Amino acid sequence: MATTTDDRDDGGAGPGTEKLRAKNPVEFFTQVRQEGRRVTWATRQEVMVSTIMVLIMVVAAAIFFFLVDSLIRVVIGFILPQA
Repeated sequence: MATTTDDRDDGGAGPGTEKLRAKNPVEFFTQVRQEGRRVTWATRQEVMVSTIMVLIMVVAAAIFFFLVDSLIRVVIGFILPQA
């Protein structure tokens, strides 16, 4: 029985779970290119919106932790006053 690059062993797990088995480096890189073509790449606008949202969340987290740290510093200052 001859094997081809399209032979897949899905183990009966269903669609989307198949595994490709490369026999040599050339076949491996061919399969990598095939998988790269199947990827749904984000548009420029989606990347920009996601980047802005991440930056907003980073700033919000920094402000939150700054406020919590300041509150803890004040509370500990009351508990352990310096002489």
